Amino acid sequence: MWKHRIGYLAVVVPAVTVYIVADRREPLVLLCLLILMPLLSLILQRTAMRGISMSCRIQGSCRMGQQIAVALDLKRKNRLPIGTVRVRLVFENVLYGEQEENEVWLQPGEEREMTFVHLYEAADCGNVRTHAAAAEYRDLLGLAAFKRTVDISRETLVYPPEIRLNMELLKRPETKNFGELYNQKKGQDISEVSGLREYVPGDSMNSIHWKLSGKLDELIVREFGQPSNYNTLILYEMMKRNQEEEIPNSCNNAVLALTVSLSMSMLELNLEHNVGRVMNKDIQIVPVNSMDTYEQMQMNLLCKPIVEEVNSVDTVYSFLRGNLRNEYTKMIYITPCYEESTARQLSRELDLTVLQIVQGRQMDYTASAGYAVISIDVDTYQETMNSVTI
Repeated sequence: MWKHRIGYLAVVVPAVTVYIVADRREPLVLLCLLILMPLLSLILQRTAMRGISMSCRIQGSCRMGQQIAVALDLKRKNRLPIGTVRVRLVFENVLYGEQEENEVWLQPGEEREMTFVHLYEAADCGNVRTHAAAAEYRDLLGLAAFKRTVDISRETLVYPPEIRLNMELLKRPETKNFGELYNQKKGQDISEVSGLREYVPGDSMNSIHWKLSGKLDELIVREFGQPSNYNTLILYEMMKRNQEEEIPNSCNNAVLALTVSLSMSMLELNLEHNVGRVMNKDIQIVPVNSMDTYEQMQMNLLCKPIVEEVNSVDTVYSFLRGNLRNEYTKMIYITPCYEESTARQLSRELDLTVLQIVQGRQMDYTASAGYAVISIDVDTYQETMNSVTI
């Protein structure tokens, strides 16, 4: 607006100079017109503003990477000429605690009802709040601006990218009350010997195969079939920082995408499960056994802010300190980073699979120390992640 004012002064000052030097009627008439034009523009602007109302329409949901369409509807009661309208739209991602401001310029025409659409790209998952407190109306000459209060406050749920996972279960879990299957690798009968291995401290003396141990001159233990009616927990972890390491939003987006995709895969297999997250050393868990509870779980994922700094060790110890280890026998742990020693301790309590989000590494599977780790590249998971074995 200061450019318009400088331009206006650049015209007025020479007009005043010409009038003083020439002392004639024509420069005086021009000077009077230059003074009256802004006054007339301001009067028209104030009068036109009284008959204008603004409302907003925003879509309720979209996928990450798509655009949020913000429709601004203007209604006019008169056809008086009006200048430009500026609206400062603030997009606040509640999940990440980040804000972005966009300036939207509207040029109303002569129509009584007009719609202006502004597109905002949803780069991250989360609950995006769109709001604006005021609109700035400028006169036709761009010399003055008037602010009016507007009521623009809407929310849009930005869901993670959709990944169709073909999930293979090494141990098929079922509901706790109705599970009848047994570990597919260790037999279907708890009285049946399904395998032999070397003795480790803590094994029952009744499980030792004494005859074979005497032949091999080392203790050999018999393994029996184990029930696999597991109670399963998908534990996801999001963080902005882990010690000195900054965790980018892309890694947290991938955590959310894998969490909802795994949950949907288990739901399609008719497997009840739970989805949980540690917040302030307290694990918040949502049971998932239907599409309604699945939608509720997604709401929890997208609407609760990320803690500034999360320590994966605290996450594991929060789980171990509570009674949760007595309630769950299988855990899928999705995280940008994990600590090996605590993961080993966790694997002693239940069947553990770690899905680690990494950068610049291809998908990799390793199994050691009693648990499995699947490394997933954050840059390519949407294209390459189509199956997973847990």
